[in-house]
Amino acid sequence: MESEYRPCVLAVVTNKDGLVLVGERAEPPGSWQFPQGGIDTGESPETAVRREVQEEIGVAEFIVLGRSVAPIRYDFPPDIAGPLTKKFKGQDQIWFHVRLPAGHEPSLERATDKEFRSLAWVTVAEALRRVVPFKQQAYRQGLSALGLLIT
Repeated sequence: MESEYRPCVLAVVTNKDGLVLVGERAEPPGSWQFPQGGIDTGESPETAVRREVQEEIGVAEFIVLGRSVAPIRYDFPPDIAGPLTKKFKGQDQIWFHVRLPAGHEPSLERATDKEFRSLAWVTVAEALRRVVPFKQQAYRQGLSALGLLIT
């Protein structure tokens, strides 16, 4: 039986200044999130996060600094309709803390899936302010699990 929750990965990309990378989704404008995406059949979470980071921010190399032990779950709100909401109740995300090596910068020009319209390096607090309300609690949990949010 297929899960009610889509298995996913999420990457919190940090830089040497302690800022995190967020992307503004192409649709709807004003919706910000960390790079994320589904785990394909037969794919490990580690392979999925590498693929998603390359597809969404155009970076093939990065260092994994940590990951959540358990998935972070959130539900889709009832007023959001789309292919995923028809198939799943929400998402179970394995969170990864990653750092780009020197000389490797995110680039929407190199991104292949064009999910984001813009990228920004922001503080953790600013990332939490920008994320859509239905993901707020999951983001707090995920950032806490990675040791990036001290409450």
